[in-house]
Amino acid sequence: MLNRILAGILALFNIVPSITVIFNPLFFIMFFPFGAYFILTYPWTVLKDIPDPFHPGESLYWLTYIFRVEDNIFLPSLFGWGILDFSLLVAGLLIFIIAFVTWLKNLKKGLITHGIYRVVRHPQYLGIIILTLGVSIRSLRPASLIAWLTLLFGYLILASLEERTLLKTYSEEYGGYCGKVPFMIPFLRLKVPKWLSPERPYRYFLLLVLCMSSITVLLISARNMVVALRAVFS
Repeated sequence: MLNRILAGILALFNIVPSITVIFNPLFFIMFFPFGAYFILTYPWTVLKDIPDPFHPGESLYWLTYIFRVEDNIFLPSLFGWGILDFSLLVAGLLIFIIAFVTWLKNLKKGLITHGIYRVVRHPQYLGIIILTLGVSIRSLRPASLIAWLTLLFGYLILASLEERTLLKTYSEEYGGYCGKVPFMIPFLRLKVPKWLSPERPYRYFLLLVLCMSSITVLLISARNMVVALRAVFS
């Protein structure tokens, strides 16, 4: 019975983005980074012939390597969740649901600046970023963390593009809102120089550079922190 309930929840979670896109095509843009995350983490067998960056001379399969972890209740194991990853999943899901419901209730009321939108300007994206981080940590796979970094910077770019439109639409009202409410991290209000404002291209170029740099650092640093699944089960 429990398995059926969980399967139903997962099925609903997969169907909701498709249904919302049908009713509002603009949702396609919102869920695009999440779709990229799913594609990058899916165990495509076609990748089995790509050279492995962790072990030269061997081919890469996205499920072949996982991070080595010691027995620790805070971190996940190969067969179960840990406190950290499960907490991130629950917290991210709650943030997203609260933000999404708030947005739906005020869909035709213009700029939303109350409720959870008084904490951060993009709570829906924050929720997705946090919950997918929990899922990525749970998977123990370097590939999942690479996909999560892609999702993270994808939503940072998408949020910036949205702000560029909102600044044109609401002008001083949204400018004042930006001065009072953090971008995406609660209680962290950074004074961004004008050359990094959403209207300038330098902001997006910098985010792309940071994304590629983060992935490169992860690939290099994870080299000696992974173990082949075939070694675990052999």
